Amino acid sequence: MPEWPTTPLSSLLTQHVPSAVAPAPDDIVQFAGVRWYGDGLFVREERRGAAIKGKIYALKPGTLIYNRLFAWKQSFAVVGDEFEGVVVSNEFPQFDVDPSQATPEFLALYCSSPSFAEKALNLSTGAAAVSRNRLKEPDFLTLPAPVPPLAVQAGIVEVVTVIDAVIKALEAEIDAAAAVRVALLGELLRRRDETWEERPVGDLGTIIRGKRFVKSDYVPEGIGCIHYSQIHTDFGAHTAEVRTRLPEEMRSKLRFAAPGNLVIAGTSENVEGVLKAVAWLGDDSVAVHDDAYIFDHSLEPRFAAHLFVSPAFREQVERVYSDTKVVRVSRDNLARLVVPVPPRAKQAEISDAMDAMDQQITTTAAELDSARLARAALRDALLDRRIEVILPAPSTDESDE
Repeated sequence: MPEWPTTPLSSLLTQHVPSAVAPAPDDIVQFAGVRWYGDGLFVREERRGAAIKGKIYALKPGTLIYNRLFAWKQSFAVVGDEFEGVVVSNEFPQFDVDPSQATPEFLALYCSSPSFAEKALNLSTGAAAVSRNRLKEPDFLTLPAPVPPLAVQAGIVEVVTVIDAVIKALEAEIDAAAAVRVALLGELLRRRDETWEERPVGDLGTIIRGKRFVKSDYVPEGIGCIHYSQIHTDFGAHTAEVRTRLPEEMRSKLRFAAPGNLVIAGTSENVEGVLKAVAWLGDDSVAVHDDAYIFDHSLEPRFAAHLFVSPAFREQVERVYSDTKVVRVSRDNLARLVVPVPPRAKQAEISDAMDAMDQQITTTAAELDSARLARAALRDALLDRRIEVILPAPSTDESDE
């Protein structure tokens, strides 16, 4: 079969340079981001106009967009109509696509492929130590792209879109289950009688900070540890296993959570993540990072962790966090937060109900991961032409013969 022609992206794209947006102080402005690995555009946060310091730019529907800092992580998307009026920083350049040669959807698929990511990484510059390598627009536009016939491009996009619909359905199912989980937890904690108490967290046990270690300290075998960032990304409400370990010779310099203790994130990039807690249910003590708290308490461990994501608790967090470069809650403020304390049997009953919801979400999330892997494999096979798009034969009108 003949090879697809290739051309530099500069022949297909024209950079769209919007004017800067100047919101009023009381305006609520939505900021978009581009997910890694071709997972699309999303609204990542909202800010009041008065809190916006740098220049911001409106998205234009139909353009190809990428994250300059993470192009090498396949951070490309097409701006949909639903993002009109949403803004980005100058780290998210936008491009109009020549419709006579290519479609934005096809180019977004191609630029989100591993083969393109390798080319993007080779041209990216920046601080590799913090994983922020910037692909600047002039370098991006020098990269080549395949240009199959428009009908083939449309066929490839159509095939991948079938899996995209499955992925969106699974994501919606997870979001719905998570919303039900929050509502159920709030309702279960409101159904109280005279056996319940309201007590400050500090009255239920002791709170200490972990000790400093860095990711470069990790070793294959050694002392189990929990880094504060893992509370946000790797664990649910409880865990009996660690993902990382530290050298035995560091033991005297560390602080440990005992089985049943909570490990609580004292720091986060956002308010939603700060004070997220995981109950440590392993057999041995686990070392804890210094941006996390160790809570040695008298509650049922799983119940304690669920309390920290309950609606009433999160409302209190909104009133005590500090926001500088990151979001933090001090140990003293954590100790002052008030939680409901039912009898131990009721704590276990609520925990069982939450665990059942979490299992449902985990099962659906596994299906979502499988669908995403299938999408990536199908995309790569289509772009590598290991799977060929078969176009329908042109129709013939016998009356013309």
